[in-house]
Amino acid sequence: MSKWAKMVYISRKLILGALLFVVVLVYWAVGQKENQSAAVIFLNVGQGDGALIELPGDIQILVDAGPSADFSNKISQYLPFYDREIELAILTHPHADHVSGFLQALKDYHIKNFMLAGANYNSKIYTDFIKLLKTEGSRVYAAKSGDSISWNNTPILKIIWPDKIALGRSFKSIHDSTVVSQLNLGNKKFLLMGDAEANVETALVESNTITDIDVLKVGHHGSKTSSSEIFLQAAQPEEAVISVGQNSYGHPHQITLRNLEKYGIKIFRTDQAGDIIYSAK
Repeated sequence: MSKWAKMVYISRKLILGALLFVVVLVYWAVGQKENQSAAVIFLNVGQGDGALIELPGDIQILVDAGPSADFSNKISQYLPFYDREIELAILTHPHADHVSGFLQALKDYHIKNFMLAGANYNSKIYTDFIKLLKTEGSRVYAAKSGDSISWNNTPILKIIWPDKIALGRSFKSIHDSTVVSQLNLGNKKFLLMGDAEANVETALVESNTITDIDVLKVGHHGSKTSSSEIFLQAAQPEEAVISVGQNSYGHPHQITLRNLEKYGIKIFRTDQAGDIIYSAK
């Protein structure tokens, strides 16, 4: 095992690589507001990804944390002032525009459980993040297809990629280790693609993993390397959310926008609409 893999490994007690691992979010009725709705909020974090999933009973799940420390301020707008615990956070992959906000969020909140792919990646920000995970007391898990997240005894979020444990492995493109998940919230199905690109999309289609969904969180900020036609034909989303800000990469690319429009998919962009909120009773 490489030196970097050993750092990511953290400890055998923290990383669980079971074939079928289930994270159960314990639902406490105490203090629950009867009229509190579940919601997923795609946060306007600029050029990056960050989403907050809220469940009744002050239960929260974070998926990525954007490119800056301002992420803590963003989520504080939606969390009760007295709630300083977050039940679960998922890092889809270690690029700075997804991981940077966690450096502050881990200090401002107690994140009880943390799920990540754990592939080899060498950057100062990611190194600092791994060190912080060691000291802040989160339980850390290696994500893999088949893992599921349950709330109130009901599976609501399923990991569908990576297809194998990525912990300690090296990838030609770190995007190939992206944690992809499907969220079932109320009567809507969301597909959260992280920065997965066309080769991952094709693998998911060919394995019959992709089924009809309602909302697609578009992969890689609308890059032309994602949202292939074969993938959109399989997923058949009605709506697409592009998490994007001012950038020099050409995101979202005109090819991706045309693909989405070709299949009649309604497009929402965080750089135009701000925070994008889906609520469900």
